[in-house]
Amino acid sequence: MKDMPNDELAAAKREDAPEGRLLADRYRLTVRIDEGGAGEVWQARDERLGRDVAIKLLGANADDAFRERFADEARRAASVIHPNVVTVFDEGRDGADAFMVMELVRGRTLRDVVADRGPLRPHEAARIVAQIAAALDAAHEAGVIHCDVKPANVIVDQQGTAKLTDFGIARAARGPREHELIGTARYIAPERIEGKAPTERSDVYSLGLVAYELIAGRPPNAEMETEDLLRVRLDGRAPSLRSVRVGINEEIDTVIAKALARDPQARYASAGAFARDLLAASQRDDATGVLPPVSARPLRAGGRREFRVDTTIALLAIVAVLIATLAVFASFQGRAGNTPPAASPVASAAARVAPNVVGKNLNQAANELIAAGFRSPVPWQVDPLARGTACSVVRQEPAAGTAFAVGAEARLFIVGNNCGGNSGKKDKD
Repeated sequence: MKDMPNDELAAAKREDAPEGRLLADRYRLTVRIDEGGAGEVWQARDERLGRDVAIKLLGANADDAFRERFADEARRAASVIHPNVVTVFDEGRDGADAFMVMELVRGRTLRDVVADRGPLRPHEAARIVAQIAAALDAAHEAGVIHCDVKPANVIVDQQGTAKLTDFGIARAARGPREHELIGTARYIAPERIEGKAPTERSDVYSLGLVAYELIAGRPPNAEMETEDLLRVRLDGRAPSLRSVRVGINEEIDTVIAKALARDPQARYASAGAFARDLLAASQRDDATGVLPPVSARPLRAGGRREFRVDTTIALLAIVAVLIATLAVFASFQGRAGNTPPAASPVASAAARVAPNVVGKNLNQAANELIAAGFRSPVPWQVDPLARGTACSVVRQEPAAGTAFAVGAEARLFIVGNNCGGNSGKKDKD
């Protein structure tokens, strides 16, 4: 090792040393989680408090500007305290290495989730977006603009909680705005491409792109190279979700298009406002209920009068046949004596009506649905925006009063985590 050049010697030490290394006489590095050009992320053990943490370790080769940005990231991330933000505990130096100590989140990034599963159901995507939006609203309230909202910077833990991370290029929302264009091209807002300073609505645009990707299963214009992608983003047209995924209702498309408006003033004023509209639109899209009657519309082309006359004649003919059939059947019953008619198989399998279980405890609600004829067990999901008594039902599908066939599946939406029992199962989706 003595004959090696200094840079090779440093690289060799870095390759051999990290695992088991003790940073600042406190944090023991155990498992490398990720690495990039700027540094590495490690799982470590806080030997003073006896807990596992994540450590972002900046290499000794980083220049002074990058070290200053790294320190800014620690300060700005630490100023945002929210359940949907990865918490920063500490930062410091160990020799030539700078490090940041963060909450260890056991889970996967949204990028990995979409890669594995493809498109998510609209209401599931909307719940994830609502959690990211809550994190962004908290950041904006603390005076921080994230500037790099993307699926790779959102971790979903084992309980389904989404947590926003990586404030490495965040900007101060109050005070001088930096105009330097730093970020991920695929998720950057058009005004930033033009060189304008980022605002809270720039984060809303990026969140709109994340929502699009979760529902479509891929980002808009996924096939384009960076230069073409940025040019298209500046042409003013919001990408259409319905053009890439069949069955998405128009309201969902409209909500996402507003978040992706070319003009920042035409977008939602806050991430939370966008998330609320997306949740409402997705619930109407997925809800089960009684369909309203659909009125017949005349043909737009010529020949409308002939169509109506022919339809009327056909309907009268059908009615006449039905009346004749009923008359023959009634006559047959009269000759058959007092033999009671057999029960109609359709009547015996008649649809039932869903009971109202909103406001009840999860187990009680699930048992009532099963007793009413729904399939067992009844899956349930946590509604991240719901407030109230823990484990209480805030919404049910199908809604109370809706007709259903015996054996159909119901779903419950509840307040809080760590709920469950013998009558229900947590929905993995």
